[in-house]
Amino acid sequence: MNETHLPITGICLVSKPNNVPTGYHCIRKAYDDTNRDADLMADSLLERKDRFICITRIWPLADMRTLVLEDMKLINERDSPPANYVVLALTTDTREKGTTKKLICVKMVERQSGMKCICDIIFLYRSKRPPQSYTSIGDINGLQMCVKEGTVPLLHAPPAAPQTQSNLYPNPMSHHAYPTSQQQQQNYQTSDYSNTNTLTKKSDEKEILDGVPFQINPKYLMVMNNKRNDNDLLGLDSFNILSAYDIEQYFKYDFSVERSSL
Repeated sequence: MNETHLPITGICLVSKPNNVPTGYHCIRKAYDDTNRDADLMADSLLERKDRFICITRIWPLADMRTLVLEDMKLINERDSPPANYVVLALTTDTREKGTTKKLICVKMVERQSGMKCICDIIFLYRSKRPPQSYTSIGDINGLQMCVKEGTVPLLHAPPAAPQTQSNLYPNPMSHHAYPTSQQQQQNYQTSDYSNTNTLTKKSDEKEILDGVPFQINPKYLMVMNNKRNDNDLLGLDSFNILSAYDIEQYFKYDFSVERSSL
């Protein structure tokens, strides 16, 4: 799977391509010539010395580091590294000197969404022009070192916009949402309805009618106590039950005025 759009979260040097730290990937071959090793140290007259860059995009790392590679530079061995840059001075597997003549300086910073970062590193042996999206930062041991810049993606997918609805009638399709985790699903269900009109309230929340006794107005109690017979409705005048014919005659209306206006 191509992950060159994701930020590099760790980088180191090794003396042997088989001594790659767990979770890291060794850049062993040149990008434009797979027969050429991406060896960053020249051999001496008496012995062969290999140096390979290893990178990882795992986040966070095992020691809970949440850094990303923001930038990297190649400088001469006698020069001092730029401010906030660290030199890859030693190999992680043998603790030997990292490189000679040229030093690799990296700038690792705390991860923040949207920030500029380095997503990939390649080495060119034959080509002089970097491929699309890559930028050359210099030469080391006969190889042109190129980096691909990008931006740190969002940590989580943005939540779906809540629907306008009452908590009394939850959306029956809400369970078809696809949260990234069970915790997000729980947050989604609670946050969607937290701002709507509900019948629930907090234990310390005061209502306008708190403390007002719930009882019938005394004047209506007097009417009830003085009602004349069982047919009265709360002391009101007795009502007559009308037949269908009585209703038709009493409420008859021919709509003549409305018809005349048409």
